[in-house]
Amino acid sequence: MVFRRTTDEDRSASVSPDALEHTDGLTGLPDRWQLEEWISHQLVRNRRTGDRFGMYLVSVSNLTEINSGYGSAVGDEVLQAVAEALTGAVGSRGQLARYLGSEFAIVWPGIFGAEEMERIAETLTSALPQQVTFEAFVVPVEVAVSGVLSDPDLSERLLLVDSEAALAEARSKKADRLVVRDETYGARRKPDVLAVRLQRAFDNNEFQLYYQPIVSMTSGTVVGFEAVLRWLSPDAGPNGAELIAPGAFLDALRASPIVVPMHAWVLRQCTRHTSNWSRKLNTPSLFGSTNLDASFVRDERFVNVVLDAIHETNLRPTQVLLDVNSNSAGPQLNLLWPSLQQLKAEGVGIALEDFGLGFGSPDLLRRCRFDVIRLPRVLVKGLGLAEEDRVIVTSLIRMAHDLGCYVIAEGVENQQQVRILREADCDLAQGFLFGKPAPDTQITRDLELIAKQAKIALD
Repeated sequence: MVFRRTTDEDRSASVSPDALEHTDGLTGLPDRWQLEEWISHQLVRNRRTGDRFGMYLVSVSNLTEINSGYGSAVGDEVLQAVAEALTGAVGSRGQLARYLGSEFAIVWPGIFGAEEMERIAETLTSALPQQVTFEAFVVPVEVAVSGVLSDPDLSERLLLVDSEAALAEARSKKADRLVVRDETYGARRKPDVLAVRLQRAFDNNEFQLYYQPIVSMTSGTVVGFEAVLRWLSPDAGPNGAELIAPGAFLDALRASPIVVPMHAWVLRQCTRHTSNWSRKLNTPSLFGSTNLDASFVRDERFVNVVLDAIHETNLRPTQVLLDVNSNSAGPQLNLLWPSLQQLKAEGVGIALEDFGLGFGSPDLLRRCRFDVIRLPRVLVKGLGLAEEDRVIVTSLIRMAHDLGCYVIAEGVENQQQVRILREADCDLAQGFLFGKPAPDTQITRDLELIAKQAKIALD
């Protein structure tokens, strides 16, 4: 294989010259990408120190009416006025960003209770303009404010989901559009609460599989789909049903008696859909990828459950890729590997997730012969922004290839990342550039379109 060599000139360049890429053009505030970086940093700190922070969203509720009645120039003036007011109110105590459309977001560190959350929310609300004068117009401004107290058990995505749900509730109020929550939604996701609900959810068919395409970096062909579990809980959100990602309930699932039946169901669904799509695309090598939990692999039924799912759908074992997360399985991989090796001997592919993070060290590759290495989004997203990220990713790909492993890059979102990954001879990729995770019915309906868009994305 030919790999791109790192030159001294390459190493001297550290950061992309596009310094304004993550700044909102209208308000001059950091954008959502920066916000997500702040949240990730604060959540890591939460888990280490026990600190907590407030996540506030502020929305100009009547922006649509302002734009339609006065024009978008007036709407922009209103957003700039709100941004200026929030900048003064937040000061150096928090981090302010433009979130989405009419919404701003604030990360406020060092908050420990609902009373303090409410006091800060009231301070923010009182600082906001009630009207903005633009030429001859006096434009009324209506705002809604929500606040959610962080929980170390919540992921970045779930914290934003909770914040958006609280903001939706605030916007729906006719007056006093302020909603502050401490653990209202997060507490529902605690393992001790979820344990009772998971069995009911499984019995009531509340779980769904979403699929994201995996694409060849050389041909642009869709070569597989990764299945991700979702829980459509009818009572998780303030207004009813909410689609919950597995990070919110995996701890409870591991300790639940449904852990093996759930994984068996996932495998049957994934292999059945893969078999169907393989025929429709006329791609006999199309594979389905699914995640394994260590508690499932340790179960004595594990190997038979996987092989039964393959045989029931008439797939070849090589059309199944099982993903092992390095952080959850790494410390006990010696115990898990004998069962995984049995499946590997049958032709089933075994992939290592989150390689390069946490427990995903090169030592795992020395101890176990994986077929595929997955590069996590946190490494891929820096490509094109910092030279260090390019060097790290290129080195990991070279190491994987030298050990006989294929490489899947996760979280690919732009052409710059594609270019760098291709230069590094990365084999496969998945991410929003090729398609977001979608239900099996949508994948089946749009299969040919997904395949066509993947080729276009790599042209």
